[in-house]
Amino acid sequence: MINSIKFAKEASDEFRHSVEWYETAAKGLGLRFTDEIDSAIERIKLNPELYQIAVENIRRIQVNKFPYSIFYKIEDNTLIILRIFHNKRKPIAYS
Repeated sequence: MINSIKFAKEASDEFRHSVEWYETAAKGLGLRFTDEIDSAIERIKLNPELYQIAVENIRRIQVNKFPYSIFYKIEDNTLIILRIFHNKRKPIAYS
């Protein structure tokens, strides 16, 4: 069971940048992106081990309706969001 959620600095920065980009592209699109990120996080919380392993103990979930993936790990019942990547980018490091 997930008791808390933490965002790595890289994930927070990537999320903020993406929201700003989408909102600049079309009014309200940043909010829709935020809603889909929130939805993906809720899906992780329901079943954190369901999603594919990207490397070692790091998992990946595809965000619905947007070409993004969330990379995360679970430590001591804490969901740690490591990165929020556009799917066309190659992740260099997950943490």
